[in-house]
Amino acid sequence: MTNRKEVFYFKQFAVKHSKSAMKVGFDGILLGAWCDIDRNSIILDVGTGTGLIALMIAQRNSRAMICAIEPDWDSYFEAETNFENSPWKSRITLKNQSLQEFAKETGVKFDHIVCNPPYFLTGQKSIEDRKAKARHAIDLTFEDLLNCSNSLLVKNGKLSIILPPDEGQNLIEKSKDMNFSVRKICEVYTKNKLERMLISLSLNDTSPKTKSLLKIYTPEGNYTQEYIDMVKDFYLKM
Repeated sequence: MTNRKEVFYFKQFAVKHSKSAMKVGFDGILLGAWCDIDRNSIILDVGTGTGLIALMIAQRNSRAMICAIEPDWDSYFEAETNFENSPWKSRITLKNQSLQEFAKETGVKFDHIVCNPPYFLTGQKSIEDRKAKARHAIDLTFEDLLNCSNSLLVKNGKLSIILPPDEGQNLIEKSKDMNFSVRKICEVYTKNKLERMLISLSLNDTSPKTKSLLKIYTPEGNYTQEYIDMVKDFYLKM
């Protein structure tokens, strides 16, 4: 049997992640299941890594064309394999580029951009350069993400991201000067601790924002029904 450290199996696809800078994880699964992409036709996945979020979006939206970009070579090649082995390879394109390079070269405008970004601004960096870049805002700062997204989105286009609470508030504050408004926020708790913020920003959208709360575990340590309902279309054992 294949080791889970090498391949992570979902209900409709599998993700090889032995070589990628970042493995299949909680954050990517949450964002891929939460982002509101049902009515979108052209979607960009920034820093796709293994391709997890792009694959989840392809499963959820049978009409969307998805572009995934990834600057790290090993992650790029692993994502390429994962896309090629998926049922949706004809709807996903992959480019080995940074967001900054891609924004300068492409002429495409997107309905929605999704990103599980590197977010550490301080603290100990990994001695492995690839992991440091995947976790710390070295090559992709919040300002870069917002500026590039601003130029790549259609009018009223959306940017959906997942961040720890402090970093999430930091990005929200920076977004105010770039024509973005908060559309949705979901605060994610593991038991009683706020661990993550799922954030949806929109360009030139003045509609009222909505705020929700998601608890992952019950007091007994089991998954909540709310979380199960959110991810049951993906996890094998839910």
